[in-house]
Amino acid sequence: MTALAEIQGHTFYLPALGPGSVVFDLGAAGGGFGRAVHEMTGCRSLCADASPHAYEVLAAAPGIEAHHVALGGVDGPTEMQIGGYEGEKFWVRGAEDGAAAETIEVEGVTLATFMTRAGVDFVDLVKLDIEGAEFAFFDAAADETLKRVGQWSVEFHDFLDPALAPKVAAVIRRLEGLGFETVVMTRRGHGDVLFLNRAHLGLDPLRLFLMRTAVKYGRGMWRMLARKLGRAA
Repeated sequence: MTALAEIQGHTFYLPALGPGSVVFDLGAAGGGFGRAVHEMTGCRSLCADASPHAYEVLAAAPGIEAHHVALGGVDGPTEMQIGGYEGEKFWVRGAEDGAAAETIEVEGVTLATFMTRAGVDFVDLVKLDIEGAEFAFFDAAADETLKRVGQWSVEFHDFLDPALAPKVAAVIRRLEGLGFETVVMTRRGHGDVLFLNRAHLGLDPLRLFLMRTAVKYGRGMWRMLARKLGRAA
């Protein structure tokens, strides 16, 4: 068994996590991912989001540590554009010049700063869904900082904007050069990508092969079947 788990469209390698693990849920929205991983493994779960609405939900949630910050490429005040929310789904993004939407100022932090505040030298899992800021986030992180992560579950947004594909490819090349194995779980684009720290996890080639084939395509078939059954109901 490959023991891949999926929560809210984010895949991760479950056997690597336990009560002593540290998990960062960055771009946490309502914290559904961070709460679920904590309940499954007993890990320490730190959830961060730039949206004030999301932070209110996070601050009231049991079992997690809530942070109202914008993860990205800089440490310091960051102007963010407020988006909509529905249930546990919230979004904010970097404000653009001339944008008519409401904007707020949020404290921006890099990965290294967030790790320092958490008091950790190693993070077992980082789930990253920060609405396009992931490129600045990775650019700002030193190689040694990135290697102090056991696994990444990243949502890139090239499925919304295909022009981002070269930037996605650059991040993948960089992480692979640092010793990570890449497992793309989505059929189109890179909306659910798992990066596994080869030296830390010690995964054998057969398990990686199953992750990239049987698990990925089997999951896709189940999703397609579920959609068809839903339309037929």
